[in-house]
Amino acid sequence: MVKLQVLICTIGAEGIRRVVESSHPVVEGVEYLVSWQLPEGDMDVPEALAVRDDVKVCKVNSRGICRNRNNAVRCATAPLCLMSDDDVDFKASELQSLISAFEQYPDADIITVRHHSDNYPKAYPDQSFDLVNAPKGYYVTCFEIAFRLSAVKGVVKFNENISIGTPVLRCGEEDVFIHDAKKAGLRARFVPIVVGTHNHAPTAGRDADEPYFWMTKGAVFSYIHPRTWWLRIIVNAWRASRRSGKSMSFYLGNAMNGIKYARQNSVFENC
Repeated sequence: MVKLQVLICTIGAEGIRRVVESSHPVVEGVEYLVSWQLPEGDMDVPEALAVRDDVKVCKVNSRGICRNRNNAVRCATAPLCLMSDDDVDFKASELQSLISAFEQYPDADIITVRHHSDNYPKAYPDQSFDLVNAPKGYYVTCFEIAFRLSAVKGVVKFNENISIGTPVLRCGEEDVFIHDAKKAGLRARFVPIVVGTHNHAPTAGRDADEPYFWMTKGAVFSYIHPRTWWLRIIVNAWRASRRSGKSMSFYLGNAMNGIKYARQNSVFENC
């Protein structure tokens, strides 16, 4: 019986190559579901994946990482799911510990975890906590999100107006997903177990001074924190200005442009 599906999202020939090259060990009760976007036309499933009984490939003709993640959820059938990207490596013990975490916290609809990175280490709290009371500075990466399929499917989805593959607001989907899940009444908890290794640069480290990043930050802050967004943006812009040497107006201007764009295009209404 499959208890957990790892929902791997990828696109095109290069993406499926990364899936093949990543570590996906055979684990009792675990299946890997690959949501493969093929906007340029159909391709054959690589033999390395096709021969495995614990790998399923769900093809879709679309673009945009949130569309891909939503397709993965639609295709999922296991009671537990873990979101993943095409360049995350797993160990059997990590996936088994995730299953155990859901057994330990039967009331949790969503569990967020830690991931390991040699090149870009991320700081985490040491103790488990309800995400309603998340400590200052905590943020979630998409492949740290696991959930009970019955709680999420048909209830909450990834906002397809943001993230990679959209024209302007190309990140922030994890924060919005968790916010929407809590708004829908789902119970989310952080558990300090490591599940997966990812040694590539995160968006926040790679594009922290790009205009789109700050447009997205402004839009997401105004949605998630409707009363305090302005103060949060000012504080974040001041810190970024001190770090980079760029003027504070660069960050504030882009953040406000993002808020304007989101409101004009109903980014958080028509998703």
